[in-house]
Amino acid sequence: MTTHGLQPPPATAVLKVRTGVDEGWDDRLGGNAPATLRRRWITLAEGRIPGGARTFALPGTGGDEVALVGGVMTEPTGHVRFDPHRVLSGGSVADGVVPDGPHPWAGLPAERVFPGCLLMFPNYETAPAGPGAHDPRALHAYVAALLAWCRAEGLRSVSALFLRPDHPEFLDALAEAGFAVVPMVERCDMEVTWQDFDGYVASLPRKRRFAVRRELRDIAAADVTVTERTLRDEEPELIDLRAQLVTKYGGVPDARREAGSLRHLREHFGERNVLVVEARQRGRLLSFTLLVRDGDQWTVLMSGTDYTHPDASFTYFATMFYRPAELAPEYGIRSFAYGLGTLQAKRLRGCTVSSLSAAALLLD
Repeated sequence: MTTHGLQPPPATAVLKVRTGVDEGWDDRLGGNAPATLRRRWITLAEGRIPGGARTFALPGTGGDEVALVGGVMTEPTGHVRFDPHRVLSGGSVADGVVPDGPHPWAGLPAERVFPGCLLMFPNYETAPAGPGAHDPRALHAYVAALLAWCRAEGLRSVSALFLRPDHPEFLDALAEAGFAVVPMVERCDMEVTWQDFDGYVASLPRKRRFAVRRELRDIAAADVTVTERTLRDEEPELIDLRAQLVTKYGGVPDARREAGSLRHLREHFGERNVLVVEARQRGRLLSFTLLVRDGDQWTVLMSGTDYTHPDASFTYFATMFYRPAELAPEYGIRSFAYGLGTLQAKRLRGCTVSSLSAAALLLD
């Protein structure tokens, strides 16, 4: 019997695979599910799932008992985080992905892995949804049904990326089915425990408190102001700074894609739930951070800095950490999701770090 009072499906239940994510998805998540597992977050970044998103669901007595989102990959993409072959063979070590191993697919050619099934939500955290999300019996039945479906489809592997640590029952079910489960990347989050900005600063280590105050004094001395506003219909300045950021890290800017993401945020989250924190000097935009509200959480979704301007120094931290920390109690925010990357900078400014896992299984 599950903790939800529902009889879980038998281990012989048949997996149901649907194209996309249906309108009723959020009703099956449960109140404690991470915000980015909701439908509007999935559709925001659905293009990250190779071949298009699918729902892999195990039926129960009242609908899906357990469900995850993913896709079927026919070949490698080479993406540093989203290509399971690269990730699990050690090809992304230099980028901080599975940096310490082990690498269960090391030395394997791509044709041994593909076509394969990938379980992955597109916003860097993956967990089962449904009333059986924490029920070991339902999760074992889910994994058994998933493997049966993959074998019937002629797939050569099953993998999962960005698995959250707060679903140990799912990690156990994967391991007991023969999956290699390995540490993949670390993510940062921050709980709001303060009532005002002084309280936030007081929560930091002593040396960091002085550094924060110094950074803010330097910004003010440069005639830089940090304010916040809602998202506008057109945001050419934000898109320009995003292009600088993408170029700095070796990517190719895509103004149309950036504009499309902003449009999706306006349409699916609402103007009031998307906050732009920006640093300007005499009208010129130097840095910005975009905060997306879902319930009482702010997800730090994107940022940008004018790297060509000498006075942009430290404005990144002001828009990403200091002003949001000051605003959080006023907005009723209880936590920040800061995601992947720049771990040391985030730790120094109050974030806690947790490890996400990857899982891999070759099929006979």
